[in-house]
Amino acid sequence: MATFDYQFGLTKLVPSKQDYREREKVTAFRSLVERTLSPQVIASSVFPSKKEVVIFVIQFFLSRKEYETRDVDNMSKTILDCLKGKLYIDDSQVRTLLITKKMSPKVPTNFVFVGIRELKGETDIEVVQTMLMQQAITLYQTSVKSS
Repeated sequence: MATFDYQFGLTKLVPSKQDYREREKVTAFRSLVERTLSPQVIASSVFPSKKEVVIFVIQFFLSRKEYETRDVDNMSKTILDCLKGKLYIDDSQVRTLLITKKMSPKVPTNFVFVGIRELKGETDIEVVQTMLMQQAITLYQTSVKSS
């Protein structure tokens, strides 16, 4: 189970930074994130982190239409821009970004969960270290042999 150095949730949809029609929503969302970050985080010596970080995002949807039309890559850009300079210094520090979208009766509203964790000695999160790396290496070795 992942542990986080900081986490927060908002009963909002993450607007798409890439959609010019949502420009005002992006600005309002950024302000909401800034107001949500606790004063302890803003004043801490830990944040913004200078280390590599892992960011987790889960966007829950109330509406099937919103779920089907929202792109996780566009949501990630908005989230990363909101966190940069507050929880980490630069996007180049994001080693792993895990983002997903869900509809669930356990979360019957629009809700976004964001968690961040510094990498402290480990090379990445467990799923990347164990499952993804091995599959990528195996595929690489197989493709090199067949070339």
